[in-house]
Amino acid sequence: MTPERWQKIKSVLAAVLERPAEERAAFLDHTCDGDESLRAEVESLMAHQEAGDSIVDSAKISSQISLASAILSGEFLSDESSDFDETPDDDIAGISRVGPYKIIRELGRGGVGSVYLGERDDDQYRQQVAVKLIRRGMDTDFVVRRFRNERQILAALDHPNIARLLDGGTTENDRPYLVMEYVEGLPVDHYCDLHTLDTEDRLKLFQRVCAAVHYAHQHLVIHRDIKPTNILVTKEGVPKLLDFGIAKLLTPELAAQTLDPTLTAMRLLTPAYASPEQIKGQPITTATDVYSLGVLLHELLTGHKPYRVDSRAPLEVMKAVLEKEPTKPSTAVMITETTGSGNGSASIALTPDLVSKTRDATPDRLRRRLRGDLDNIVLTALRKDPQRRYASVQQFSEDIRRHLKGLPVIARADTFGYRATKFIRRNRISVAAAAMVLITLVGGIIAVNQQRRRAERRFNDVRKLAHSVVFDYHDAIADLPGSTPARQRMVKDALEYLDSLANEASGDRTLQRELATAYRKIGDVQGNSNMANLGDTSGALASYRKSLAIRRLLAQSDPANTEIQIELAESYERIGDVLRTSGDVSEADHNYQQAINLLETTDNRSQQQKLADLLYRVGNLKGYPRTSNLGDTKGALEYHSRA
Repeated sequence: MTPERWQKIKSVLAAVLERPAEERAAFLDHTCDGDESLRAEVESLMAHQEAGDSIVDSAKISSQISLASAILSGEFLSDESSDFDETPDDDIAGISRVGPYKIIRELGRGGVGSVYLGERDDDQYRQQVAVKLIRRGMDTDFVVRRFRNERQILAALDHPNIARLLDGGTTENDRPYLVMEYVEGLPVDHYCDLHTLDTEDRLKLFQRVCAAVHYAHQHLVIHRDIKPTNILVTKEGVPKLLDFGIAKLLTPELAAQTLDPTLTAMRLLTPAYASPEQIKGQPITTATDVYSLGVLLHELLTGHKPYRVDSRAPLEVMKAVLEKEPTKPSTAVMITETTGSGNGSASIALTPDLVSKTRDATPDRLRRRLRGDLDNIVLTALRKDPQRRYASVQQFSEDIRRHLKGLPVIARADTFGYRATKFIRRNRISVAAAAMVLITLVGGIIAVNQQRRRAERRFNDVRKLAHSVVFDYHDAIADLPGSTPARQRMVKDALEYLDSLANEASGDRTLQRELATAYRKIGDVQGNSNMANLGDTSGALASYRKSLAIRRLLAQSDPANTEIQIELAESYERIGDVLRTSGDVSEADHNYQQAINLLETTDNRSQQQKLADLLYRVGNLKGYPRTSNLGDTKGALEYHSRA
C-alpha cells in the first residue's frame, strides 16, 4: 500500500465517521465512485471501529494524517514489502560525513529514517558501518524520542546474533543518528532458499534467532517487529537480529518513552507478522515475539504465511490474524499460491514442487517431515490467546531442540503411544537391534518347540525301536543258532540313534530320563551277566555310564525326586555288576555302596527287596569263599546280616 493510497483511505474514513450512521452508505457511494477496493478498506476499518478494535482514533485523524501517511508506509502499519522507499533522499545532499564516519551510499529507507553505508574516517581505524538518520521533516518530538529510545535499547544488548550499536550522536544540524554494525547478508528466508537448507538446518538456524530474542527478553526488551527483513544472515551463516526501532522496554523508567501517548490508536507493526494483541492494541508482552517467531518459522518451513488471504492489503491481513485459524505447515506446503513483490514485479507461482525443492525434499517427503511435532510446535506459537502460547522464547526453542533429538515435545499430548513412538524414532538402531533379537528369540522359541516336538517324536520312535526291535526281537532270537551278528547289528544301530538324540535332549528332563533308561537297557543286552547278553562287557559298561551321567545331572537338579534317586541307584548297581564280572571287585564294591546309600535314604518300601539283594551281593563280594572277594570276612557277615 502506497502512502497516497493510505492517505486517501484515512481521509474518506475521517469524513464518513463524522456523518450520522444513516448517511454513511450514501456518502461512500458518492465518494468512492465505483472504487470497490477503497470502499472495502474503509468499511473494514469502520467495522473494527464499531467492534471496539480501533485501528485509527477518529477524533485524532485530522491531526495525524500527515504523519501517518509517511510513517505507515514504512515502520508503522505496513506490508513488509514496502519497508524501504526507493525514492531518492534529497535531504542527504551535501552531507558527506556524520561524526567521524564518511557516508558512502544509501542502503535503504523506512518511514521515518534512512540507512547509509558509512566508513570510519578519522585516522583511528577503518571500519564499515550502517548509519541510521532521521529524515528531515520526520524529526518530531515523538520520532526523536523513539530514535533515542532505540539507541538506549541497543546500548544494553551485546549478543553475537544481534547487530551491535557502535556509536551515536547528533549531526551539525541537530539530526540524531545511530551507528550500527554493518551486516552484509540476506534476509533469513532468502538465505535459506538460496542455500537450499533442509528442514533440520532451518530449525537450527531458527534456534539461533530464538537465542537472540531470548537474550533481548532477559534484558527486558520486546522486539515487536520480528520478520525476515529484520534478520539478516551473513555469508558465514550467522543470523543477525536488526531494527529495534519499535521495541518496547519493560523497565518502568523507560517504558513510557516507547510510545507517543497522543498516538493511542496507531499500531506500530507489520501486519503479516503482528500478533492479535498488537492489532487490537492490547498490552504487549514477550508472548508477542513468540507469536511473530511462530509466523517466521511457518514461513521458513513452508514458504507460505500462516493465513490464506485474497490480497496483501494490510487490513485484510489483520482481519485474518484476528479471525482465521492458521494453516498447518504440513497442509500449507501442498498449496499453490501466487506471490509477488507488490511493486509491480512479475508474480511467482509458489507450487509444492518449488517449495520442497528449495528445502532439499519432495512435496510428500516435506509434508511427512512437518506433520506431527512441527505442526503442533508452530500452531502452539501461533495461538491467538497469549497465555496459551509457549511461556517463553526459550521454551519455544527447547521444544525444537527436543524435536531434533527425537524427544517428546510439550506441544503434543503426552500419551504413552506418542512417547513410545518418539523413543523408537530416536533409538532406531537400538530398537531395530532389539527387534531383531526379539524376532530371533521368538523364532528360536518356535524352532526349539518344533525341534522338541521332533525330538519327542524321534524318541518315541527310538523307545519303540528299543522295546520292539532291540529287546522284544532280541529276546525272540537270542537262543537261535547264528543270531549273534544280527543282535550285534541291532544294538549298534540303536546306539547310533541314541547318541544322536542325546545331543538334542538337553533341557528336556522327560526326554533325558527316557534316554537314560534306553542306555541302561542297551547295556543289559550288551553284557549283563544276569540275563542273555552279547558278552560285550566293555560296551555294556560304556552304555551304563552314559545312563549314569544323565541320571546324576537329573538328580542334582531335583534332589527331592525319589524316582530319579532310585533310577540313579539302578545305574550304579548295573555298573557294579559289570565290574564284578570283569574281576574289578574294588570298583564294583564302590558302585554297589553308592547304590545302597541312595536306596537307604528313600522311604520307598517297594525298593526294600532291591536293597536286600544289593546288601547280599556286597556281602558275597567282601568274603564269599567261592568267588573273587575282598577277603573281608567281618564285612561279609555284616552285610549278610543287614540283608
